[in-house]
Amino acid sequence: MATITWKKHGYSYKNNASITDSSTSHAVTIDTTNSGRSGEFPNDCNIQSVEVFMTSLSGSPTELTMYLSRGSNGDVAATPGATTGATQTIKAGMTTSNTGSCVYAVDSDFHFDGDVTGATTGTIYAVLKLDAGTATADVRVNWRA
Repeated sequence: MATITWKKHGYSYKNNASITDSSTSHAVTIDTTNSGRSGEFPNDCNIQSVEVFMTSLSGSPTELTMYLSRGSNGDVAATPGATTGATQTIKAGMTTSNTGSCVYAVDSDFHFDGDVTGATTGTIYAVLKLDAGTATADVRVNWRA
């Protein structure tokens, strides 16, 4: 078995994703305006983790469900958990009462498939859903390529 040596590492970013108690899909890609070191999502990579930082939490949400999708419609999951997603308890911010975050370990290979409806090269989609209420989120998908 060959050992893989990653030549590049980085993250792709989504700023100000509006999330509710219904599943919504958000394009995660390069966004140098809001996160200067972000990069285009690679066509072939290993997804390491997903970080979701939420502000303006309202309506008492306590859990966030997340999965990554190949297409904008959220129909083709690219991470374990399929389209049911992975659910975590929101970790409340230490200094600001209406903020919170979740981090999801992924460690899953990804290969772009242009035949998937809504797929866009350089982009992966984070599907997010709160158990209650609303929030605004910044999403960071960490990868190695």
